[in-house]
Amino acid sequence: MKLSMNVETLLKKHDIGYCIDIYQNAGFTAVDYPLCNMVKDDDPFNRDDYKSTAEAIRRVADEKDMPINQTHAPFSFSKQIYENPVTFEEIVMPRSIRALEISAILGAKISVVHPLHYMTYAGNEEELFARNMAYYRRLLPYAKEFGVKIGVENMFQRDPRRKCLTADTCSFAKEFVRYIDTLDDPFAVACLDVGHVGLPTNATEEAWDVIRALGHDRLQALHIHDNDYCNDQHMPPFMGKLKWSEITRALGEIDYTGDFTFEVSSALISSCDEGYLPIVAKFMAETGKYLVGEIEKNRP
Repeated sequence: MKLSMNVETLLKKHDIGYCIDIYQNAGFTAVDYPLCNMVKDDDPFNRDDYKSTAEAIRRVADEKDMPINQTHAPFSFSKQIYENPVTFEEIVMPRSIRALEISAILGAKISVVHPLHYMTYAGNEEELFARNMAYYRRLLPYAKEFGVKIGVENMFQRDPRRKCLTADTCSFAKEFVRYIDTLDDPFAVACLDVGHVGLPTNATEEAWDVIRALGHDRLQALHIHDNDYCNDQHMPPFMGKLKWSEITRALGEIDYTGDFTFEVSSALISSCDEGYLPIVAKFMAETGKYLVGEIEKNRP
């Protein structure tokens, strides 16, 4: 099991070589590379030379012997772009496909692709399900061509009237399982964002419940971070209220064999002094090693 760290926050200020050095020296064994900025027209990966851009990043990772294990496809297009059939075909689909291709060039085995969830979830569950089945089924041939699995992630949304967090696509274990089983393809797997599980005010499950429901075969990727059950804070484990002993116990019980990937974007990284970064990175790596060790203790 690789211990992986997303580089998104650090990459805003430094190049990939610096990011890898910080996390590799701290004890991480892989990095998660963000492709989220592909929503912006001027992102380098939207240019004609995107392949050479990705190849240059891959060379740095290879030279430093630090694999890129996972990526995150672009997902924050505007609602107008998602809803308009023309812009969906001209922007969302080609960039989603390109993200899979770039992931392959980078060497990633899984690219996390958010389900479409631009409309109110409550009352539209079946329409969203149908649209997402069509969306993922269009992407799956490209995933197979590039040799990159699609990681379907559990979501939440904000109630526009009450201004509170509520359920969204794959918030509940039963629906998450339904998505993966209906796609019924080895290139469509679950990426469980453990921090998202308890955020909806109507949440009825904990992360460990969803882990056990997904089981060994479906669950192949993780987004690891902590929160206070009220806000999507992306804090390091043990800095919020999630019960990590229960999470690691469940991962061990299902014999989870994917990677342990942090998706942390807290002020610990974004605002600390540069000289303090190695200390923060070391703290997170040691936390990750401890949690991986707890998973190992609970294997069958």
